[in-house]
Amino acid sequence: MDLDKLNFLPEWNDNRFNFDDEGEEWKTAASRAAAKALYLKWREVFGLVIAFAENLSDEPDEDGHESQQQVTRRFIYENAMIVAPKIMGAVGCDLYILKMENAAIIRTNCRQMMEQVGFAVLMDMADETHKKVIEESLNEFQNFFREWVATFKKDEYEDEWGLFN
Repeated sequence: MDLDKLNFLPEWNDNRFNFDDEGEEWKTAASRAAAKALYLKWREVFGLVIAFAENLSDEPDEDGHESQQQVTRRFIYENAMIVAPKIMGAVGCDLYILKMENAAIIRTNCRQMMEQVGFAVLMDMADETHKKVIEESLNEFQNFFREWVATFKKDEYEDEWGLFN
């Protein structure tokens, strides 16, 4: 297995964003820097998670149905694949409530992903050591996440759902 090919998330590219803040870049510089650091850390976590998931069997069960390992693998992939687009989505918007919504989705998907990783270990589908490596890397990601969320600036727009007021 070529681990370099497992991490297919693209490198961070500032040119992907069309920021219209000529002369006022300083206002968003800290948030952009925190988002970049968060994304780069996610790429590390993502590589570890994909390597973990790739070690789960992709063979159906004896009846030809989706096996528990396949289901677990799929759930891990689904959760892991959400995080990078949500980071990018939050960078690309100015509204506080949308940034917070993306942050909440990231947190939920990371938690669910780790629950699936833990389940794989519990069911003897995977190795506890690999889980611990992912947990350590995810803990580092959480520190970057906290720094990133701290850069969000509350605005005057009200959340019609009442979550992020």
